[in-house]
Amino acid sequence: MTVSLGPVRLGRPRLGLALGSGGARGWVHLGILRALEAENIYPDLITGTSAGAVVGAFAAAGALDRLEEFASRQKSFRTTFNYMDFSLSDPGLIRGKGFIQFLDEYLKVRRFEELELPFGLIASNLVTLEEVHIFEGALIPALRATVAVPGFLPPQESGGMQLVDGGLLNPVPVSLARKLGADVVIGVDLNAHPAENAARSFGSVLTRSIEVMMNRIRLNNRHYYPADVWLEPRLPDYRFLDLHRVEEAMDEGRRVVAGAIDQIRSLREHHLMARDRSMRLPQFLTRRLQTVALKNTEDADVGAGPADSDPPADS
Repeated sequence: MTVSLGPVRLGRPRLGLALGSGGARGWVHLGILRALEAENIYPDLITGTSAGAVVGAFAAAGALDRLEEFASRQKSFRTTFNYMDFSLSDPGLIRGKGFIQFLDEYLKVRRFEELELPFGLIASNLVTLEEVHIFEGALIPALRATVAVPGFLPPQESGGMQLVDGGLLNPVPVSLARKLGADVVIGVDLNAHPAENAARSFGSVLTRSIEVMMNRIRLNNRHYYPADVWLEPRLPDYRFLDLHRVEEAMDEGRRVVAGAIDQIRSLREHHLMARDRSMRLPQFLTRRLQTVALKNTEDADVGAGPADSDPPADS
């Protein structure tokens, strides 16, 4: 039970879990969720970006067992390779139909409104250069959008938008968790400990340069939208497509929860919450936010609202 007194709310705080992007390192999120379950700690809402959105969607659907079943079948890179439908004509290395096939088989929920927990994800619009928040409407195309790493997966075309990986602008969506009503937030930053590698070739210089920019974006987001507790897994040699290294990633997830469990438990003991504890982005940046609701996969139209649109009342 909660009671509102002006800008202050009394009662048990709503716990949000913000799951960050990171390719195959996203299996860490599964270990974190299982570790929290073992401590009888359950989030009231979940947000995610890219790989974090995929794991978050399964968690919000009450389908972690199904995701873990899929994860257990990833025995080698060859298993991952079977889901890749390579293309020479699309604006991406693979078409992404294998990813849709995976979701169709393992995730039975089709709309955000059917999930057991409030859930939202981040995508980036290449047309307008906007950060996009999605927390209602069709779930599958939204997940397809947030995992669309540029050059690897083609953008999700929808209503004149080209939606790609949300990690370009908001790799750990603490801000969206606050927007959906979280009083306290656990942020999972899969990129907090980047490997220190020297660039020796044209390709590695280009890749490393992009990583420099992405790291600054990550740090800026952490500054403007701090979590109450940060979980920072260490998997420095874990590559983007190492989906078969499931147990190693899950073990690291359990480790970081064990190391921060006292902090996490204390979040539930705070009974006096300000309504809005998040820092505000500069105005010129908030104008580049957009809230959308994707329609059915067959209907590519999009309904868009202003940057400060409120989430549905029941979330």
